[in-house]
Amino acid sequence: MQETIRRIYQKEFDTATGIEIGAWKEFWNCFNQATDQGFGVRSYNDKDYGFYQELRYNNAVFAAFRTHRFQNDIARQLIDADGELKSFDQFAHDVHTLVAPTHLKSWLQTEYSTAVIRAHRAADWQRFEQDKDILPNLEWIRSTSINPGKDHKLFWGTIRPINDPFWNEHYPGDRWNCKCGLEATDKPVTEKSDIPKGTPEDQPCPGLDNNPGKDACLFNETHPYIQNAYKGAKEAVRQFIDEQLSKPEIMRYKVAKTYKNGGELLIHQGVDKKKPDYKDIYTIGNLFAKEGQEVKITPPVHFKSEAYKEIYGSLIGTKYDRKCPDLQVGDKFYEYEGFVKPFKKEKIGRMIGHGAKQSPNIIINNTKGCSDRYIRRNIEGRIRDKKFDYPIEEVWIYEKGKIRLFYKKQ
Repeated sequence: MQETIRRIYQKEFDTATGIEIGAWKEFWNCFNQATDQGFGVRSYNDKDYGFYQELRYNNAVFAAFRTHRFQNDIARQLIDADGELKSFDQFAHDVHTLVAPTHLKSWLQTEYSTAVIRAHRAADWQRFEQDKDILPNLEWIRSTSINPGKDHKLFWGTIRPINDPFWNEHYPGDRWNCKCGLEATDKPVTEKSDIPKGTPEDQPCPGLDNNPGKDACLFNETHPYIQNAYKGAKEAVRQFIDEQLSKPEIMRYKVAKTYKNGGELLIHQGVDKKKPDYKDIYTIGNLFAKEGQEVKITPPVHFKSEAYKEIYGSLIGTKYDRKCPDLQVGDKFYEYEGFVKPFKKEKIGRMIGHGAKQSPNIIINNTKGCSDRYIRRNIEGRIRDKKFDYPIEEVWIYEKGKIRLFYKKQ
């Protein structure tokens, strides 16, 4: 707080066109902690890691808008009633007395507790989507608050399908500190004629009128920090986020191996070399490079970043938009699929299915030696499955340090 006050007083940056980075880091960390508490920490190998990263990215954007509001509310205390610049001590005193209690106590505490609740609702929604074939409906559960508000009582017990537009208009958590819940169910749905329409007082609060389980926004663009922002906020945030989140990701590739036949293995500096399957991916990439190919081991980056456009630009607008496959060999992307021990042959089918959702070109680990016949049967089964809407172009087998092309679409 003191550093932010000092920088504003000494005009080290323009509060209209810039973002005070120290305050932004604190706010972003606060909302990320709320996300981790409500949604749970996710690692790279988790199936919803991409959604988790999207939550954190959107937290960064919201924290930047919040910082812009905060720093400009502070800057308004610079001038006294006579139009003169206050002394630093008087300025600091007024900020601590007039600005800090509102921003850093009442507002931030409410934002944090609501962020935890909405992050938890987002985690629930991911689970509901996965289980909707078995439990296709959702039931609005009464609030756990000791003194629940009247605004949501009329929706308690409402049951609608998971894909019903109702959940875009009303949703547990669309009020500050709302403690209503949702449960997946196979109970019959509430007839539309029986669903309360509500009054204007029953409508979602600004900034909370979205489903965070769908768009990964704990607070959306209708929030007053954004909707009623100071002049220049949107452009300031856009430039700041590009600088802080995109540039570190657009790091160049380093050459790891070169061969006389022109083959080359490059590793992006953003690749996590500690992840469990990195050694396999490195070995596979090197094997392709030995055959004269240019191979790049690619990193996970956020799909909204400039880095994604640079690395995965050819995937934008395709079925694989937002995906980050493990390797690029020439102009093709490949996804490597390993397995968690102990190995069971049934995992072959899962590797093929999961890999195909990341890229049409798949490399699977068959070190334990499933028969070719069994693997081919699984590939053909996926191709014939009309409900599986992902093409399979190539399947390579990785076995005991070697790779071979097993299937190629004719």
